[in-house]
Amino acid sequence: MVKGTTSAGFEFELDEKVLDNMELVDAVAESEENPTAVSQVCLLLLGKAQRRRLYDHLRTPDGRVPVEQVTASVVEIFNACGRPGKN
Repeated sequence: MVKGTTSAGFEFELDEKVLDNMELVDAVAESEENPTAVSQVCLLLLGKAQRRRLYDHLRTPDGRVPVEQVTASVVEIFNACGRPGKN
C-alpha cells in the first residue's frame, strides 16, 4: 500500500498493484500527446472515488479543476510510488 500527501495537500492511498496495468501504461503514454488522457490516468491510478476527491480538492472557487494541477498531482503520486516508506 502506498500512502502519501501531495504538495497541494491531497492525501492519497493506493495499492501498488494498480501500477501493474498495461492500460495505465497506455494512458500515460497517450497523455504525452493528448492532455485529455490525464483523466483516464487518474481513474486507473486512483479509482473513481479517489479521483473525485482529488478533483474536489483542486477545484477553484469558480468550479474549475485545473488540468495543470491535476497533472502535477498525478506526477507526485507516481513519484511517491517509487519511494516506499518515504511518503
